[in-house]
Amino acid sequence: DATLTKGNDSFLPFYGFCLERNEFNQGRFVLPVSHINGLKVPFLKKIAVSRCAYESEDGKVKNIDATTDTEASGSKRGGKELLSYCRALVLQKDELRRMMKRSSKMKRPTEAPVSCVNEARALDLIRTSALRALEAFKTTIEEDEAILNNESSAPRFSWYRNAVLARIGEKRTLRHYIRLAEAINPLFECKSIKEISSRQEFLDIRSANRSTEWGYYANKYLDKVVIPLVKSGK
Repeated sequence: DATLTKGNDSFLPFYGFCLERNEFNQGRFVLPVSHINGLKVPFLKKIAVSRCAYESEDGKVKNIDATTDTEASGSKRGGKELLSYCRALVLQKDELRRMMKRSSKMKRPTEAPVSCVNEARALDLIRTSALRALEAFKTTIEEDEAILNNESSAPRFSWYRNAVLARIGEKRTLRHYIRLAEAINPLFECKSIKEISSRQEFLDIRSANRSTEWGYYANKYLDKVVIPLVKSGK
């Protein structure tokens, strides 16, 4: 059922309830509308154009709503749009030249990873946006968890509980990307898979329970993005 792929931010206003655990919760990332160093990127406007990505009314920032799945795309997911857009925002001149050649074959050339250093810069940008978003909340994840653990003050199916579930879902997604950047970026400094395999960050991700959201999606990103980039020597 397509309905079950919605985040709690969609369930609450449209259906009046939230799921206690929902892997489709989105975090909102507020990002620049142009390259961070003023570089002109001709295909930037073609990236992240689904309903999960839109400019603010004043046109000063771009909002992207994304789940923890960095390969998922579209109005309910947005992880692919988030990475693709951030890769373009942090391109260096030599990388842009290569992407312009790639754009003759791909409408959105940065949907595929560019290089290790570009990916690290993109993750840093995402991490900064996520930290800023978390700071804007009046409560922490731990405080929200304490509220949810006390069912006498936050009864099941109550509006209060649903509101807390909606906001903690967004916070957990934001924290996921912070954790991803901090765990992955040191691996981009490695020159070989053997070197990666010896790093504690790699071992921690590999030992994570893959039945959890973190364990599944962090390992998926490691296999689909990090290892191929390091192997390629880009």
